[in-house]
Amino acid sequence: MTTTEIAVIIAAVLAGSLVKSVTGMGFPIIAVPIMSLYTGPTTAIAVIAIPNAAQNLGIAWSHRAARSETEGLAAFCAIGIIGAVGGALTLGVIPEELTLSVLVIAIAAWVLQQLRRPDLRLPVHRRRLVGPWVGGLAGVFQGAAGISGPIVAAWHHGLRLSREAFVLSIATAFLLTGTAQTAVLAVRGDLDGRLGVSALLTVIVLATIPVGARLRSRLSGPTFERLVLALVAGSGIGILVDILSGIG
Repeated sequence: MTTTEIAVIIAAVLAGSLVKSVTGMGFPIIAVPIMSLYTGPTTAIAVIAIPNAAQNLGIAWSHRAARSETEGLAAFCAIGIIGAVGGALTLGVIPEELTLSVLVIAIAAWVLQQLRRPDLRLPVHRRRLVGPWVGGLAGVFQGAAGISGPIVAAWHHGLRLSREAFVLSIATAFLLTGTAQTAVLAVRGDLDGRLGVSALLTVIVLATIPVGARLRSRLSGPTFERLVLALVAGSGIGILVDILSGIG
């Protein structure tokens, strides 16, 4: 790997982790596609697993005061962990293009719904019923593709939580499903020989947490919601481009 390629990877990690520190999401969405160009998707997912978990832990801990404002988070995460284990076991077995194509369709449907009816909100009883299954689906994508941000963010965005509760919710979900994924990767041996790089990236991502918190405090509520919507939509476009590039 050339010096330029290493610099590009570090820049992608820095940008992704900073965006995540502001919004609670964005690190794998930004970093995995770029890293995959040089290392392949399996290596990219394995290398960022530990840094991503560390950043989620830091973000969740710093926003723990908002835990009373969350909704259905325990059930969402519990089923998400199961989904992450199942998804990680399929890594390298199910074609990545198929997994990501389903994810793109889900993202597109959610973005269109947000543009048409941005204030739509499910009744409480339906949210309690659907939430855990959405968590399971997010876990599957986290384990199989290393990207669950669009699903997790879309669901919690639809709950109309406060900014702090939103960030806490998605960071907690990412932490638990990501930890389950990391455990499976470790058992499979996918982390062997990559811990040094993971440790270096962990230092980088943790340094962005306080910076992101300060930037978030300067955003208005509507601006923050538009930023989340843009990130989810942008991730869908990026994944679609990645799929088409692979086909080409």
